[in-house]
Amino acid sequence: MSRQAPIGHRIRGRRKDIGLTQNALAKAAGISPSYLNLIEHNRRAIGGGLLLRLASALEIQPHALSGSEESRLLADLGEAATDPVFRETPLIPREFPAMIAAAPGMISAFLSLYRAYRNGLEEIDNLSERLSHDPFLAEASHSILTRITSIRTVAEIFDDYDDLPAEQRARFNATLVRESQRLAESATEIFSFLERGDAGRPAASPAEEVDDLLYDNANYFPTLEDRADEMRAVIDPAGGLFLTDLIKHLERHHQIRVDRLPPEDLPASGFDWNRADSHLRFSRAMPITSTRFHAARIICRLEGEDTVNDILDRANLGTDAARQRAGEALISYFAAALLFPYDSFRAEAQILRHDIELLQQRFAASWEQVCHRLTTLRRPGSEGIPFHFMRTDIAGNISKRFSASGLQLPRYSGACPRWVVHEAYLTPERVIPQFVRLPDESEYLFIARAVRTGAGGYRVPQSVYSVMIGCDTAFARDIVYADGLPLDTPQAAVPVGIGCRQCPREECMQRAYAVADTGHEIHTTPK
Repeated sequence: MSRQAPIGHRIRGRRKDIGLTQNALAKAAGISPSYLNLIEHNRRAIGGGLLLRLASALEIQPHALSGSEESRLLADLGEAATDPVFRETPLIPREFPAMIAAAPGMISAFLSLYRAYRNGLEEIDNLSERLSHDPFLAEASHSILTRITSIRTVAEIFDDYDDLPAEQRARFNATLVRESQRLAESATEIFSFLERGDAGRPAASPAEEVDDLLYDNANYFPTLEDRADEMRAVIDPAGGLFLTDLIKHLERHHQIRVDRLPPEDLPASGFDWNRADSHLRFSRAMPITSTRFHAARIICRLEGEDTVNDILDRANLGTDAARQRAGEALISYFAAALLFPYDSFRAEAQILRHDIELLQQRFAASWEQVCHRLTTLRRPGSEGIPFHFMRTDIAGNISKRFSASGLQLPRYSGACPRWVVHEAYLTPERVIPQFVRLPDESEYLFIARAVRTGAGGYRVPQSVYSVMIGCDTAFARDIVYADGLPLDTPQAAVPVGIGCRQCPREECMQRAYAVADTGHEIHTTPK
């Protein structure tokens, strides 16, 4: 499938909306009308200065022509197309760009329907699991089967014996009525129990809606960046923003009492914020980087709530749960913008060749905080490297995802087992780079590290995550982790896919599912 997002319809539509001819727009952008015609028909890619000139001539923001929405639709269509449900009526990937260009709204509606279908399957699986393990449901199911067996036995007796004495027939009739009533009662109880649970879910989950919000804004929110600059000058004009600076600001400007307590006196999260009594408590076992970030989040929540709410009000969020989740994501973005100033962070990243560990030391940050911030450097005219970012737990569940690099990140399934994000668990806290090639011949640099999070002692469970960041190998010279990798030797790249159902590499010994049209599990023999 072509990696070029079909954005020609956006340019053509906007041009017509403001009454520009092809000749006029081509002249304003400094290109020929014939080249503009190719762009509008999705036969030429745009970027850099040309994108900025077109956006200026069309009087729109550059991110509107980034193709992020179209790229996401392409990625989601490609993943959906591998579902076995389309085995009899396959979706043809080469037709996707034309479909999106012709009817993007219809494609979005189709994907919403597909999400609802996937959610329905998951709900069935969840209910099956509940039937197997929930004590009430197990007992109720057993009761229903017992009643059915009794009713069937009585019915067979009536069928086999027409000359039953009246007294015996009456007794069997009473049994039949009694068991029928009990069956109805058991069925009513089980349905009432299920109705009290989460019987249905929206077409898009809150996590998916937040993903869409980040993609729609290219993971860059200028109003939060500007507000963070204003607040930083007030909190610490020197710009250090150490933990003590943040705590003093909370105490002096918001009259909040801040205490550091033994971990056993706090929840497992390691902190407790009670807005009603203006009391903020941190665990003494919590790393300084985490404590500092949480303090920054509290300040952003207190002083920038209106700015965050303005973004949420303009976002297309369908549920209160999605709005709440998006609000938390934006507060975290806000805190990062406060602690890691855009211009200085970008400059240091370039000087240090994106050495994440050195950036951790320079900005007193965690590995994940630095990786997050690197993905937000998307200011038009002052962009950083377009990175992708993904976080998984030790079971392979993807809990965070964003891609500006062009790499498709799976939405409905797990990631390719050959991705270094999984291998990182074998050597926790060690940075592992990886040079990969996808089936479409695109090449990427992946960097992953498994990290532990926790705010307690020996007996307090810790969470383990693998955080991966990466980019197209075109930017490898600016990444310290690419040093020593055989980037000039294509055959040395690790052959990977996006996920097993989408990947055509039939020879892969780690494949869990057959290619697209079968969906059957494959069990390979270890070698």
